[in-house]
Amino acid sequence: MKIRFVKNYKCLGVGDTADLPVTEARALIGIGLAEEMPAEQPALKGEKAAAAK
Repeated sequence: MKIRFVKNYKCLGVGDTADLPVTEARALIGIGLAEEMPAEQPALKGEKAAAAK
């Protein structure tokens, strides 16, 4: 599960992302250190990439 940290945790700072096992990610979300990142949507044909803006 991909999460984004909202508070500093170990060697990770605010805004850092990590792909952790679901149980660990849920625990960090539960204690308020992180938030779940929305699932990435696949690009459709003819759609510009969001990073290219």
